[in-house]
Amino acid sequence: MECVLVSHGDADHFARLVEIKDSETHESARKRLFIRPRRVYHNGLVKRPSDTREALSLGPTATEGETTVITGLETDLLAVENSEMNAPFVMWKRALEAYHACSPVEFLRLQKEDGEKAFSFLADEDLDLEVLGPIPTTLSDGTSGLKFLGEPAKGPRVGHHSLLDAEAERDRFTGMSASHTINGHSVVLRVRYGAFRFLFAGDLNEESETELAEAHGRGEVDLRSEVLKVPHHGSHDFLPAFMGAVSPVVSVVSSGDESARTEHIHPRATLMGALGRHSRVDEPLIFVTELVAFFARKGWVRPEFHELVEQEDGGQAALVRDGRAVVDPDAVGSFYAFERTAFGLVRVRTDGERMLVFTNSGQADLKEAYAYSIAPDGQDDTPVPDSVSRV
Repeated sequence: MECVLVSHGDADHFARLVEIKDSETHESARKRLFIRPRRVYHNGLVKRPSDTREALSLGPTATEGETTVITGLETDLLAVENSEMNAPFVMWKRALEAYHACSPVEFLRLQKEDGEKAFSFLADEDLDLEVLGPIPTTLSDGTSGLKFLGEPAKGPRVGHHSLLDAEAERDRFTGMSASHTINGHSVVLRVRYGAFRFLFAGDLNEESETELAEAHGRGEVDLRSEVLKVPHHGSHDFLPAFMGAVSPVVSVVSSGDESARTEHIHPRATLMGALGRHSRVDEPLIFVTELVAFFARKGWVRPEFHELVEQEDGGQAALVRDGRAVVDPDAVGSFYAFERTAFGLVRVRTDGERMLVFTNSGQADLKEAYAYSIAPDGQDDTPVPDSVSRV
């Protein structure tokens, strides 16, 4: 594998990579997955142990007036002491150590304008990759780092700030919030292939989106993209002007709360409305991954087993499940089951001139599919609807 890019250091954005490494020794061969990443890119912020006070929870800092920047940014994750990492980071480091032992892993901390350097290995692929964030802050003495972000106004709310409000009311972000900081400094990647541009926005929030929207207005970055991976699973913490700068045709919200205990009500209704209003076309496509799934009632069931194995001593036969024998099948209780069929993958494909967007469904011959082509005159960057062919 050429590259693993971790947008930021929240466990829900990298913990499954640890599970991929652990799967290599799974007792069931069909559940083993082997990858060998040559490069690992990230934003440089490493979460310290949970008992670290918030002001130091992302490393050493420097302060000038009202601005605090994190200076303890890391590049080589293998060089960071375990005592300086929280538990998920320690597990990620151990997986990286195992990969590195097989073949060297190159580490790179990404920030704005690092695209050409970071992705030179794709030079022959006809891809244009830009790193638009995180955007570093430099103090008057030359110290550079990532700004410590604050807490936004409590939400959800109806009536978000405009970009003019954001410029005039920066003090509404109060205190120092490690969670908003690590989210807001997600790696922001813009990929262009032919006429189509894709913006991957990590877990950006209102404060970081304000900075990007302002940079877009000054011509320092270009956010306009046909496809937007919506920030932060559809959180209420967003700036409508950021959506307007992107002006997407297709938006994909990756969401799905795990349980009532961890429910975040993603995506928020205000966010969905803003995506529709600030999209480039009258009928934008807005996909929510958890909506392409459904539950089926299975009733009372018993665990399924693969085979019946006779015991060598003539004893009771054993049922084998994933290589493990259950000597007394009658001891395995039944349970009332639901089956969740998930079709959360939203597939976007392009050859540079035409773009296909589709999802699967519970029926093999039924898909939700749309297609776009570049504008006939080649002057307008808004793609036009095209026919979908079925073969």
